[in-house]
Amino acid sequence: MRIGMVLDREFPPDDRVEKEARSLIAAGFEVHLLCFTFGNRPQFEEFKGIKVHRVFMPRWLFKKLSALILTVPFYRRFWKNKLEAFVQRNQIDALHIHDLPLVGTGLQIKRKFGLPLVADMHENYPVFISEIKFANTLAGKLLISKKKWFAKEKEWLSRVDRVVVVDAGMQERIEPQLERTVPFVVVPNSPEIKTVLESQEDLPELKTKYADSFVVFYFGGLDSRRGLDTLVDAAAVLKDKIRPMKVVIVGSGSYETSVRARIKERAVDDLFVFEGWHPVSHLQAFAQYADVCVIPHLKSPQTDNSSPNKLFLYMLFKKPIVASNCRSIQKIVEENACGLIFESGNAGQLADRIFYLYRNKEKAKAMGERGHRAVLEKYDWSVGANRLINMYKGLEE
Repeated sequence: MRIGMVLDREFPPDDRVEKEARSLIAAGFEVHLLCFTFGNRPQFEEFKGIKVHRVFMPRWLFKKLSALILTVPFYRRFWKNKLEAFVQRNQIDALHIHDLPLVGTGLQIKRKFGLPLVADMHENYPVFISEIKFANTLAGKLLISKKKWFAKEKEWLSRVDRVVVVDAGMQERIEPQLERTVPFVVVPNSPEIKTVLESQEDLPELKTKYADSFVVFYFGGLDSRRGLDTLVDAAAVLKDKIRPMKVVIVGSGSYETSVRARIKERAVDDLFVFEGWHPVSHLQAFAQYADVCVIPHLKSPQTDNSSPNKLFLYMLFKKPIVASNCRSIQKIVEENACGLIFESGNAGQLADRIFYLYRNKEKAKAMGERGHRAVLEKYDWSVGANRLINMYKGLEE
């Protein structure tokens, strides 16, 4: 069976897309991926067994058009033409569309060629699109309608053959609104444990930086939804309670300037260290010096229905977690007793939870051990991948 995956971004990198494709290839399927190049990447290459087909679009044009797919016909026609050629040229047997924006175009291709269509929902997209910076400008409010995206989600997902989601909570939100019964498959953003562990690299220079401090560690993107302002305010509460303390941030993003401004405003410059972007292969090197790992995400319909990869990686490396009460994260943390939960946006509670773990190191260590066992037993990527493979075997039959 030839599976045609479609991604309206560049590839690589995309950890979830890569893991899904490689798992399907290992199970005997042939996977073709149609995606963008914003520069001069080759039109075709084979990447870890994935047959990657690229179409060029300037990055500036993509940024303008992708958010306006419901209002700009050009973008939909562009993808319809590319998808038709992709399906015919590669004799695709099933379409696998990553995220909501191209599902409507995928349905046109499904009708024309009689192909099964799988919609893979990485995000709670109607909420996600309404939270982007442009959507909250005057022009964005006129051009982007969250209500319309919810209507399209209902319309399109009612007509696909399968829906893949990252979390059971997302299925619980979407499934009742559909106009007919559509099978769902839950494939969490959990790590490939063997691959992650084999890829880890040592960074000996970190020992002199962090070995003697109580380290609060954050790994991931820096944007307004991540709750980093709450982390800064919590550090201000703790600055005279825990000494020496370092808040280590590994990641990058457009919100870094705002975070740095808040750090300066709260006079906690000496507590924060920005390490910039690092690959996952460096995570264990940083995590070994972490005393607490944090996920301070702001609670929203989007974060309530996501399972960030960092959660499982913190657990894998035996670290106690302090996380906000986003539903899907809270459920995993509490079920496995691997950390503590605080109310989203409540800096005082976040500080209290961190201070508790500082004062109770044995309990913190036990939480880390429980999280590690849970990842090994329940959350390895292979669990979700087997569901995906079985779904495609069913479609093939």
